[in-house]
Amino acid sequence: MTSIDAAARDKLANLNADLTPVRISEIVLKTSRFEELKLWYQGVLGVAPFYEHNPAAGTSGGQERATDIRLCFIRLHLDHPYAQMLAIFEIPGTRDAPGSDPGLHHMQFRNASMQELFTRYERLKALGILPHRTANHGPGTSFYYRDPDQNVVELSANNFATVEEYKAYFTSESYKRNPSGIEIDADDYVARFRSGTPLAELVRIPA
Repeated sequence: MTSIDAAARDKLANLNADLTPVRISEIVLKTSRFEELKLWYQGVLGVAPFYEHNPAAGTSGGQERATDIRLCFIRLHLDHPYAQMLAIFEIPGTRDAPGSDPGLHHMQFRNASMQELFTRYERLKALGILPHRTANHGPGTSFYYRDPDQNVVELSANNFATVEEYKAYFTSESYKRNPSGIEIDADDYVARFRSGTPLAELVRIPA
């Protein structure tokens, strides 16, 4: 985020007051104790993971692509288009000592619609606030920002019009092969949507 003057600060304070408030959609923890943490949260929350990904040994272990790491999602609530989930990512190199780097990986806020996600993106871009990563993950589309303290904030929208389509995607071969999805060009993606590309076509991930 670039330095902004007083007028721009006032504009930012009220930038999206007319849009539906986002809901906290996902909290993602990084750990070197994947199995231990998964079992702990399953017991504490009383909910088993609905999805787990266990890649073959020798993958890259990158922190951006979920395809390369062990992970699980625990769904706490589903109120379409919103979903409230806890995720656990096994990130190689995460240290064991309390107070070092185990903990929050990123946080996700779900928008009411793709239209509102894109409106937020355009308004933030006009103030010089740009995502450092944009991706179509399959179930949803996400724009990743860094706050002034460098925490990662994911603004997302559901890729599907119905809860049935959304839930079904998690059982698809496409998602099993690639839970990370594909990187996208934000401006191109938004432009295609604004020009009338149907949502189902916009979010389709090539086989």
